[in-house]
Amino acid sequence: MLLMLTALVLCTSVSGYALATLFAPPSETIQEPVIKGTFAMNLEVANVNDLYAWQVAIVYEPSQLKVLEMTPGGFVGDDYPFFVNSTDSFEDLLLFGSTLYGKVGGKNGDGKLATIVFGYFAENYDEPKIALNGFETFLLDSQGQLIPFKNTTLTLTTAEQP
Repeated sequence: MLLMLTALVLCTSVSGYALATLFAPPSETIQEPVIKGTFAMNLEVANVNDLYAWQVAIVYEPSQLKVLEMTPGGFVGDDYPFFVNSTDSFEDLLLFGSTLYGKVGGKNGDGKLATIVFGYFAENYDEPKIALNGFETFLLDSQGQLIPFKNTTLTLTTAEQP
């Protein structure tokens, strides 16, 4: 009886594995799309007063584009911008920012905040755009107050690749 029970357990687990391999796609057949080329975009701010920290959300189509590289612009913060990309909730969202440190005044004027290099999978792709509403794009002054976009502008423009 014990021998028959052992044979039944072994046959069931082997047949279950064999059946599962018939219906599961092989992992080596899933390939990431081939990047056909790259382009860079500059995130710039203009006419700002006392800029101490910033956070920007950029929306893009992940079936067309992939974020390859990000570099700080040097206007506010020299550290690499932190970012969250391809979250479970928003896979088409690039959320990143930077800040100054310590008790220093914010920056005034115009400047580059970051450069982002994208790879594209197809020749015809939609350019990424800044999401000003609903995705927490904001600028902060040295007192931690929001800087309104009344006179200050954020732009995302094509740039020469570094």
